[in-house]
Amino acid sequence: MDEGLYTLDYHAAHAAGDQSSRGNALAVLRNGKILGSDHWGAVFMGSYEFDAVSETNAVHLRLHVPPGGELVTGFAAGPEGAILEISGCFGRAAPVARAIAEVAGQPLEVTMTYLGALPN
Repeated sequence: MDEGLYTLDYHAAHAAGDQSSRGNALAVLRNGKILGSDHWGAVFMGSYEFDAVSETNAVHLRLHVPPGGELVTGFAAGPEGAILEISGCFGRAAPVARAIAEVAGQPLEVTMTYLGALPN
């Protein structure tokens, strides 16, 4: 994947037509690292690497869900919040890539769109 700023649009795979099952986030990719957040306050960070065998980008994230947060998949973090591990694979996001990731046991369809390069 190219370094830069990306928008992530996602929805719960089981409820694609339901607007409450949709969300979006911004992410920065640089030097194999990812950092991002959605507008509800969930923060994710992790890494990405190119897999030459499958010709995909493997993504590994740790999602920090704030106390009381609820994901579009229906997962509720509870009063202490939650930390979830997420892994998935994307093709080259130039300018758009799609994938399905498992989040707390539920499928999440993700569309990743490249917005532009980061300043030096």
